[in-house]
Amino acid sequence: MRTAFFLPCILLAACLAGPATAAEPATPVPLHLADVEQLLVAHNRALIASRRASASAEAGIAMAAGRPNPTLSLNTSGINAQHPDSHTYLDTILRIDQPIERGGKRALRLGVADALLEASRSDESDSLRQQRMLARQAYFDLKAAEDRARLGRESARLAHQVLSKAEWRLKAGDLAPTDVARIRADTLRADSDASQAEVDHQRARLALAQLLAMESDAARLATADPWPRLTALPALQPDLNARPDVIAALHRVAAADQAIDLARAQRVRDVTVGAQFERNNQDPGSNLIGVGVSVPLFTGYDFRGELRQAYVARESAQDELERVKAAAAADFNQSTFEAGRLSERARHLRDEALPAARKASAAVQFAFSQGAASTLDVIDARRSLYAVETDTVNALDDAAKARAAWAAAMNLQELP
Repeated sequence: MRTAFFLPCILLAACLAGPATAAEPATPVPLHLADVEQLLVAHNRALIASRRASASAEAGIAMAAGRPNPTLSLNTSGINAQHPDSHTYLDTILRIDQPIERGGKRALRLGVADALLEASRSDESDSLRQQRMLARQAYFDLKAAEDRARLGRESARLAHQVLSKAEWRLKAGDLAPTDVARIRADTLRADSDASQAEVDHQRARLALAQLLAMESDAARLATADPWPRLTALPALQPDLNARPDVIAALHRVAAADQAIDLARAQRVRDVTVGAQFERNNQDPGSNLIGVGVSVPLFTGYDFRGELRQAYVARESAQDELERVKAAAAADFNQSTFEAGRLSERARHLRDEALPAARKASAAVQFAFSQGAASTLDVIDARRSLYAVETDTVNALDDAAKARAAWAAAMNLQELP
């Protein structure tokens, strides 16, 4: 059983082998798709950023729960400017003022902060949903690139075999020099295709490595799982309201509703209660204690701008909710269509077209070795086989990625 400890040990052992050289290629580190998803959760930069956002939203709860701080003041009056060292007539006042919020402002702030925290947590879940889909698709792209690189090398090998046989027949006088030249040109093209496939292979490695934050080990990444089964998709009905992106939008609408009430509560006047102690140096026996209350007068502004802004924010949040729901529905419909059609196409190529192309190519190769097939026949047969093999790999890749997108649209943990 693979564990969270075992996988990093594999990667560490591979890294300790040192950097690869031209004479010594990098030691591959075959990864199962489950390993990739495990590394994704631990190291993906987008997921780490989403967790930071959730932590920031948690700090917003503490800020929203804060109460107004009291103000303590100490004032001295009666200082003689001509004789500052004289303290005969000094009066000292110690005062404390405590603002008191009214209208349920603190509870409303907490309601807004709670809704935004839940939205951030849903954003974190949605980021995991999307990054998991991207990691799965990058994994299948890497597998396809590995297959294309293998096919390119095999095609180049077959082309060199045909060239060798053609040169032997040329020496025997059984083949024209122009035919050998055609085969040699086709061999050079096969070598070029193989080189391009290797470049694409390295790009696919890097794309997966970037999602796993393993760029330094990109040259070591390899796939270990076979292609997914191309079975029919399960007949499931989507619950759009259960998708984390929709849930996040719903929480933001709830936060906007609370923000409207909070803006309206600003019109409820807060009260500041104060108390003071006054020491009279002229008559120490007549120290005084006083209390006071202050209330703001909304003669200049009544918070209508904040209230209007809150209503606009509520409308924007509702618009975003409708957009997210529509996008989720379209995502499900499109991914369902693509996964079904692309899976069918991949099955057709893998089970019918590819065996037929291999059989035809083998027949032409045998006929050419016996002098019963022309140069153009063998070139066309090899190119046709390579094209069908490449199309099959691409179709399997497209089908696997479409099924990964369908699973993401359905918010499923496992591939169908």
